[in-house]
Amino acid sequence: MGGLAAELRRHGIDLGSADSIVGTSAGAIVGAALIAGRDLDSFADDPRPPGSTQPPSVLKPELLATVFSVLSDRTLDRDTARRKVGRMAMAEEPARPAHIEPMEWLVGGNDWPDRRLRIVVVDAASGQRQVWDSGSGVPLATAVAASRSLPGAFPPVVVGGRYYIDGGVWSPTNADLAADSDVVLVVEPFAHRVPPALVQAELATTVADTVVRCGPDAATIEIFNASATGPDVLASWPEAFQAGLRQADGLAQQLIDAGWLSPKR
Repeated sequence: MGGLAAELRRHGIDLGSADSIVGTSAGAIVGAALIAGRDLDSFADDPRPPGSTQPPSVLKPELLATVFSVLSDRTLDRDTARRKVGRMAMAEEPARPAHIEPMEWLVGGNDWPDRRLRIVVVDAASGQRQVWDSGSGVPLATAVAASRSLPGAFPPVVVGGRYYIDGGVWSPTNADLAADSDVVLVVEPFAHRVPPALVQAELATTVADTVVRCGPDAATIEIFNASATGPDVLASWPEAFQAGLRQADGLAQQLIDAGWLSPKR
């Protein structure tokens, strides 16, 4: 996602200028960085601050596989599945300041740039979706860290005594939050794992002249699969960033054709 956005800027398409950005999980990081005007190329090789001695997060492949198995189990009621994942998260040690501080560097600070950014999280106990913005009273880095907190990958984040986890537990895209728009861009890193009908149903609730969807190509899927089975969550970061750069050419043309650069009505 970072590579896509960085290369789109070089095509004259600044996603950070969008009227609304809904960030879920990794999309929360990139969305916040975009609105803050961050140089996305600055973390093409490593998302940690320059000179950081913090070790990379270590995946728990078995726990992560269980989470995906629960979320993909169509015999379970969606709310039941979300609460089940929430219980897994609450059994883990919550995030410490050392987990959240690197997010400040990634997103360009701890203050919300403006109200255009909305970040999606899930209340681990209830399984319900929460949408945070600049008026929610949650520091930006904390909100971003919570939105990508998936059991087996990153620890849950505690805010006001409640545990919050990855917004993707509710929906990988939360595309229904895109309201009345001329053009909606949906970036779906895990489109290959999510039934197309889910996003289609979300988009059916919106009013948009044009919808552009971007998922990973075959080469990018291979990178993601290798990352999911390895112990170091950051090992494939540079490759994934380069994959985004590569896919940006085609996406740029789609957005131009959709009228992204046209004057607003």
